[in-house]
Amino acid sequence: MNYVIKSINMSVDQTIKRYTKIISLLRRRPMSYEEIQDEMSSDPDAIEYKLLTSQRTLQRDILAIASIYEIEIASDKSQNRYYIKEDVEDIETKRLRESYELVNAIKMSKGLGDILTFEERGSLGTNHMAGLIHAIQKKLIVEFNYIKYWDSSKSTRKVKPISLKESRNRWYLIGEDGRDGKIKNFSLDRISNLSITSDKFKPVTYDVNKEFKDCFGIINGSDEEPIEVILSFTLEQGRYIQSLPIHHSQQVVVENRDEIRFGYFIKPTLDFKMEILSYGNQVKVISPESLQDQIKNQLMNAFKRY
Repeated sequence: MNYVIKSINMSVDQTIKRYTKIISLLRRRPMSYEEIQDEMSSDPDAIEYKLLTSQRTLQRDILAIASIYEIEIASDKSQNRYYIKEDVEDIETKRLRESYELVNAIKMSKGLGDILTFEERGSLGTNHMAGLIHAIQKKLIVEFNYIKYWDSSKSTRKVKPISLKESRNRWYLIGEDGRDGKIKNFSLDRISNLSITSDKFKPVTYDVNKEFKDCFGIINGSDEEPIEVILSFTLEQGRYIQSLPIHHSQQVVVENRDEIRFGYFIKPTLDFKMEILSYGNQVKVISPESLQDQIKNQLMNAFKRY
């Protein structure tokens, strides 16, 4: 029985890996069946999991990919190549696929020197995620020690967990603090001695996506209203911002040989202002005037420190 279950799991894993590999290859460029197989034959992970298939299996995979991932793959008969026609992949599926691609890249580079060079960083607290997801699903109160950055003080918290949110390469627990009943965020890397209690709680009415929709990062600015902001970037920096938007509301307002201006509908929270300041002389606040004045004052105060 265990052998049968293991075989089934291997088959499912193999199929998912094959789907992911096909999507990844066709995102790079249109490819023929032969080109897809050639790419797979040079991939150690594809060889290990025997991802090379017949053209008939590829056709079935294309139908499955459209159904599961909502990615439509079409065939250009004149070029004898497959290409991605429509792509509405959701965020969760995209991140899963990207994680697979990263794991595969690590496997390929292992033992081959500095092909992949990673940033040195502390723990992200991701070891807490499985327990917190369980607590969120079962509506169980969690208890943990929490360290504040600004004074390094440690306190014990009892929290009703609501959601886990990513912001700027960190993960945060969004939950209702038992101390004052307020919704707060807790960085997972500052949590220790996490305990999932047996105390259940009634669902907390809080729409995380709605609350953070007009925010830059993890500060939800609940007492602030979103405003129209226009930022002017130098052409070089603007190209970078185009490829990696600051916020989902980002729109190009002006683009010429001297600058690229972007418009945003966003809450002017502290972390958004810090993001603007991080670009130094590569950015200028065009509007509103109130935000422009705040950034100017910050820059003047920074200058005085020298």
